[in-house]
Amino acid sequence: MVWKQAASRIKGGRKGGINPENPTHYADIDQPLPDGRTLRDICAADPSKVTVADWQQYYDALGHTRPGERGLLPFRVWQFFDTMVEAVKNKDIAAYVCAAGIAAHYVGDACQSLHGSYLNNGYPDGRGEDVHSAYETAMIDHQAAVLLPLIAQEVAAATDRPALLENGQEVAVAIFDLMVRTATALPPVDLVDAYIETGGGKSRRVTSALWRQFGQATAAAMADGARTLAFIWDSAWAAGGGNRLGEERLGAVDTVALRKLYEDKTFMPSLTLDQIGDVLRR
Repeated sequence: MVWKQAASRIKGGRKGGINPENPTHYADIDQPLPDGRTLRDICAADPSKVTVADWQQYYDALGHTRPGERGLLPFRVWQFFDTMVEAVKNKDIAAYVCAAGIAAHYVGDACQSLHGSYLNNGYPDGRGEDVHSAYETAMIDHQAAVLLPLIAQEVAAATDRPALLENGQEVAVAIFDLMVRTATALPPVDLVDAYIETGGGKSRRVTSALWRQFGQATAAAMADGARTLAFIWDSAWAAGGGNRLGEERLGAVDTVALRKLYEDKTFMPSLTLDQIGDVLRR
C-alpha cells in the first residue's frame, strides 16, 4: 500500500517522519501488566474499555511512551468508518470508495495474529526473529493458489448476519473482537515456537511446515477479516444514508480522483494514539 512506503520514494508515502503510519497497523494487546492482565483480557471482559484513554493508560503502565510502542489499530479503523460515513452524507462517492478500499489493509492486519501481539517478530530475546515476514508474507505467497480457494469456501459457508454497526466505537470493538478471535485460533506463541522449530528462514521447506500447522486456521481468519470488512462497509453506507442516493451517483469511480485522494496526506491523516482521539466522532 502506498502509505507504507517512504515519501522520498513514493508520492503519498507516509512511513516514518511526521506521519506515523506504522503503529496504526497493529496493537500489542497481549503483553502482561505487572498484575498479569493484558489489554486483551481487560477489553474482552469489558468492551467499553476499547477507548483511547484506556489504551493510553495500559501503555503508560508498561512504560511504552514512544508512538511506535502504542499501537492503535482499532481506532484507525474507527477513523476510516467516520470518513466513509461523512463521505456518503456528502454524496462524495470517490471519498467513500477510497476510504473503504484502503481500510481493507487495516482490517486485513486485524486478522493476522502477529499484528496484535508483542511477539510480533519473535520473542524479546531475539528467538524467532523474522517469523512475521516468514508467516505473513512468504507463507502466504507460497501457498496462495491453495489459500485463496480456502478463503472463498470459508466466506461462502458463513451464515451469520449481525446487526449493522451504528458508530465508530462499535467498529473499534468489532476490530478488537476480530483480533481476539484471530489470536485464539492462531496463538502468536504457537506461531513463534513453530517457526523456531523449523530453524528459521523463508524457504519453501519452512513455509510448508508453517502451512501444515496453521494453513486452515489462517484461511478461516482471513475469511473472518473479509466478512468483518464487508460488515463495516455496509454499516458506514447505511449510517451515511447511502440507500437514499440515486442510481445516477453509483458506478465506477474515476481512478484519477482516487489517486488524488490517497496521495493527499490530509486525507485520512496518519495519527498517533495520543492524537487520534481528537478526530474520532462519538
